[in-house]
Formats: sequence, C-alpha cells, structure tokens
Amino acid sequence: MSKIHLAIACALGVTGMAVAQAQTASEIVLQSFTTALVNGGDPYSGVIRDAAGNLYGTTYFGGTATAGVVYKLDTAGRQTVLHNFTGGADGANPYAGVVDDSAGNLYGTTSNGGAAKAGVVYKLDTAGHETVLYTFTGGADGGWPYAGMIRDPAGNFYGAGSGGGTAGWGVLFKLDATGQETVLYNFTGGADGAVPYGTPTRDPAGNLYGTTTGGGTAEAGVVYKLDTAGNYTVLYTFTGGADGGLPYPGVMRDSAGNLYGTTSRGGSFSAGVVYELNTGGQETVLYNFAGGNGMAPSGVIRDPAGNLYGTGPANAGVVYKLDTAGNYTAMYSFMGKADGGRPYGGVIFDSAGNLYGTTFGGGTGGVGVVYKLDAAGQETVLFGFPGATGGSCPHAGVIRDPEGNLYGTTERGGAGDGGVVYKLDTTGQETVLYTFTDSHGSQGTGVIRDPAGNLYGTTYYGGTERTGSVYKLDTAGNYTVLYSFTDGADGGYPSAGVILDPAGNLYGTTPVAGTGGWGVVYKLDTSGQETVLYSFTGGADGSGPSGVVRDAEGNLYGTTWQGGAAKAGVVFRVDPAGNEAVLYTFTGHADGAFPLGGVIRDSAGNLYGTTSGGGTAAHAGVVYKLDAAGNYTVLYSFTGGDDGDSPQSVVTRDSAGNLYGTTYRGGAAGAGVVYKLDTAGNETVLHSFTGGADGSTPYAGVILDSAGNLYGTTFYGGKYSGGVVFKLTPQ
Repeated sequence: MSKIHLAIACALGVTGMAVAQAQTASEIVLQSFTTALVNGGDPYSGVIRDAAGNLYGTTYFGGTATAGVVYKLDTAGRQTVLHNFTGGADGANPYAGVVDDSAGNLYGTTSNGGAAKAGVVYKLDTAGHETVLYTFTGGADGGWPYAGMIRDPAGNFYGAGSGGGTAGWGVLFKLDATGQETVLYNFTGGADGAVPYGTPTRDPAGNLYGTTTGGGTAEAGVVYKLDTAGNYTVLYTFTGGADGGLPYPGVMRDSAGNLYGTTSRGGSFSAGVVYELNTGGQETVLYNFAGGNGMAPSGVIRDPAGNLYGTGPANAGVVYKLDTAGNYTAMYSFMGKADGGRPYGGVIFDSAGNLYGTTFGGGTGGVGVVYKLDAAGQETVLFGFPGATGGSCPHAGVIRDPEGNLYGTTERGGAGDGGVVYKLDTTGQETVLYTFTDSHGSQGTGVIRDPAGNLYGTTYYGGTERTGSVYKLDTAGNYTVLYSFTDGADGGYPSAGVILDPAGNLYGTTPVAGTGGWGVVYKLDTSGQETVLYSFTGGADGSGPSGVVRDAEGNLYGTTWQGGAAKAGVVFRVDPAGNEAVLYTFTGHADGAFPLGGVIRDSAGNLYGTTSGGGTAAHAGVVYKLDAAGNYTVLYSFTGGDDGDSPQSVVTRDSAGNLYGTTYRGGAAGAGVVYKLDTAGNETVLHSFTGGADGSTPYAGVILDSAGNLYGTTFYGGKYSGGVVFKLTPQ
C-alpha cells in the first residue's frame, strides 16, 4: 500500500521523542516459511504480445528473492524468467506490466524496492540485463507506482506514482530517454483527486487522461486531463453512488475522444460499473455489475466495432464482452481451479480476435495462469505458475497457549496456495493444522483460541460465495465454516479476525459491503446466525473498519482506515444495540491518518493504536492514546527513518504501561522494525529487520509473554523468502 497523507500540520501538542538506534533485543527465528515460486507467482497485470506471438509480463510475487519477476512465454508455452527482482536497488513487486520498444527492450515500474523502497522505473534489454532508469524517493518526485507507463514516439515515458509529491497524494511524471524525471502534476488530495493507481492514456496531441482512486469532492475518485502546457482539468468527479466510485484502472480513449473505464464500487448494486465519458464530460453508465464474479472490474479494451472487453476479479472472476447496445456477455467464468481465478489484469487482442490475459490465483499451483480465450469463449491455459506446498507469507501475527505453543495463519502456500493454519511448538517444530481450499476459504487473517483449544478465524476469500468466511477448527482438526459472507448487506472479504465473548458469540468486521457499501461490524452467535450490528456509510461515521475489541458492557471499539470528516479515518464505538459513536476523527495532519490497525483498551478505558500515515515528521504514522473522556494524544510520531515507517498493526501493552509494536517499513534496512514506547513517549528500536534471514515487512503486531519475550511474524524475508515467525528476547 502506498504511503498517503495530508501535508498541512495541525496545531496539536506532539512530543518530540529521542530514538534509540541501538537494537536492545536478541532475535530468534523460530520458523522460516518457503515460497518455492521460482517461476514467479501472482500476476496482477496482463501481458503484451510481440509480432512473433510471444507474451511478456510480470508477477508481483515469487522469483528467487520473492520480489517478483519479468517473464516471457513463447508460442509453445515455455516460460523464461527474464529478470528476478532482488528487492534491493533493482526494485521489488511489479504491480504493472511492461511496455516494449521497436528493438524488443522492455520497460516497467515496481511498486516497491529501490534505494528508498519507493519503487523504480526499469529497462530490460533483450539479453535480460536490467538498467534502473529512475529510483523514486517517495518525496517530491513521487513514489510507489502501481501504474504502468506509456511511451511516446520520442521515447519519453509517462506514468503515475500512487504516493509522494509535494502534498503526498501522488504525482503524474514524465521520464525522458536519459532517465531525467519531470513531475507534471502533484495531486493535492482534494477536489483534484488522490492516489492515481491506473496507467495514464495519451492522445495524439500529447494530452494525458486518467483516474484517481480517491479524492474528488465525494472522495470517490475523478477522471482527469492534463494538457501539454501542464493545465490540469477534472473531467468528471464520481459520487460513489449510481455513477460508480473508486476507479482503480485508468481509461481508454476512442478516435472521437470519448473515454471508457470501470469503477470498483458504486453503481446500482455497489459492485462497480462500466462507464463512458464523452468529450463534454457527460458520464453514461454502460453496465452495472451486480456482484458475483463480475464485480470490481479491471479496465477495458475496445474492438473496431465498438464492443468493450474486460475482466472482473471478484470471486473466481470472468472475462466479459459489452456490446454497443449495452448487452453483457460472460465470455468465460473462471472456476478458481486449474483454469485460473481472480483476473486482476485486463486482456489484449491478437489479429484473429483471440484474447490473452492472466489470473492472480488458481491454476495447478494456485498462484495464477496465463490464458488464451478464443472468440467462442474457449479457454486454453498457456502456462500455470507452479506453487508452494507449505505455508508462506504470514500476514497475521501469532497467539500463544499456556504451554507456549504458537498458532497462526499464512496468506499463501498450501496445496492451492490459499494458505494454512499452523502450530509451532516450543522446540520450533511446525505442524500444519489445516490447508485452506477455495470453497472453504483462503488467505487466513489470524486465529483466536477458546479454553477448550478450538481455533476461530476468518478468511479473506473463499466460502460459499467466495467472498470470505468465518470458521472453527477443533482440536481434532475438523474444519467447520460457521458463516459465508455474500458481499451484500452482511459484509464481505473480512481482512481482520474475530473476538469471542463469554457466551461463545463471535464479533468482527468486514472492510467492504453492507447496506452502505463501506463495511460492517457483525456478531455471529453459536448457531452461526449473523447479525449486522452496524453498516458504515463512508461518511462521517467512517469507512473500512479494522478489527474490534469489547468491554465488559458489550461495547465494541475499533478504527476505520478511511472516512470521517477529513477522509483519514475514525475511532468508533458500537454499543450492543448497534448504535455507533465516533470517538475521534483523524484530520490527516500531525494527529495521523489511515489507522489500518485497530485499538487496544486498558482497565481505565483508555484506547491505544497506530496510524499508517500522518504525523509531524515524514507522514510516516503515529502511536496515539485516546482517553475515556475523548482526549487525544499523539504519543510518538515516526520519522520514516531508522525509527520505523508506517505501522500497520495494533499495539501490545505490558503491565507497566509500555507499548510494543511493529512498522512494516523503515528501520536501518527499510524492512521494518519492532519498537518499544515507554510511558514518557521515548521510543526504543528493539529490532531492525535486515530483509534477510531475520525477516522483512512485519504487517502484524507482536504478543508478549510473562518473561517479557515478544513473538511475531514477517510477511517476507527469512531463509526461504516466505516470511518468518520470530521471538525477541530483551537483552
């Protein structure tokens, strides 16, 4: 996720804390997970095709360093890895695909890596030699480009950085043939839009067109034009309602100057739309997705007759055709099995009318395929990326039982690459307790344990509707789906786990869906009956809730990572009757922005948490306290340097009141840190990850045992590049 924030500091009393640079804890790696994705895996982007019929693309994940690859697929289906990203100066995690020149050189962007960990622009020659053309700093020049690039006849490239710039909301940039970058436009995060994820489009006169995912007057994104003189115009502002909202892809342009694109949300069924924007800025919704396989669509392409083609990645996904009369045809519906699943990238044509694309998941290895679809809708899998059999990439942290065994989930690995539930005993011996399957769930989000030893958790994908589930795993290894989300009024895609009350009821959140379309807080009773306690509207009440904690009276507390008056998130309380109260609204300035982790609560009713953005130093996030009277205090503001950058998780508190947590970036090697914050607000870096055998990128927080040892996970790194489970012992 890109680092996004508002730039103007507000007048809050924020203490300036000294940072202890020396590490003060000894790390033991208890488990190193393996990926074994040497051919790459998880292609977010589509492919391009040369005159001989060879296909070229990227994978976000896998390769020798688990940082993604650039690959070639010949007409016989033989794959060649042209470049393995190392995660260092050469870049990491290419979200976008590649473009080529007449000599066969390939060009692209990475969303991470580079000297500043903010991404790079690279060139790959026909011999597979990589040249880094530009390294983003994440500052005024922009950073974290999820978008690909386009190339003009003079050899200049144009693209977008999802973060950075003078206001921190992203940039449009030009890169000339010598690697000289020019920032063409700085997004302010206001009416002009924020966070451009899509690749821009260029007309014959050199004007650029594109979209922003956020910003605009309704915080639902915009369509923009940037002319050759640098004049920026908002062509259309989405409301998030019937007209659509949150357009992740860019736009395509026809010869008459009309623009076509898709939104990931909004429309009649809150599942996204296909739209046309004429030269007068008038929007026409061509198609409303109704959920299921078609929702959250990618961008579109257009044939000479005016028909549009695209993909929808939700559930297992589809490839669809939309004719000029607005008639929708699902040309192919993926099963999520050997045929592939979740096509995030769009499609391309050949001269015979065949379509080519990729899927993020599915295939025999579970990590995606490259496919061909003929005009009759017959699919051929050209290549299936091989997967890993064990667990890998633990996004969630661990829990610990009275005997000292650790339990957790991985987001990846297993027979279908949907992740596993694992146990790690006190000797470091791992046991896979359950391997997720697509129908039962995939991508586990952590577990809790009841007194009898049963485990409970959620999956982000899978279930009956493939939009997530709540499950129970008993001590005999029997797995039961307690509830399958529909991505409707009941919620969908739970990214946080659950909590348990004394009566055995479960509580949790989903970050999307609900009657308002922006997430829900739910209760699940012992019979599996779900009650939606609150459905977020995306306005002042917040949008995209994290997990929750519960007090003795049954009130639930949590955060939303967006929404609120400043669109930077809120802290909320939901009472047992389902009434929501906003306890604090983040301004996006010195007080922080985008609290991706939830909160913890002490015996006095004070809440503690983190934000991933905002703060006084480098908009690198804060640790905060909210007392029972509603008084908000920033306890620490990260600088983005050795002290850490962008905490994604909740904090842990010891009996003396010290707080412990992680940042997923920053530190001496840019690979994240584990930190301690004492009651005076002084930070100590307990461990700075190197990105090597000790791990990298800890998304989850840590837990504490009675001896003061900390336990946690990293998503990447380790001996086999698939993340680690670690223990930190104070020195």
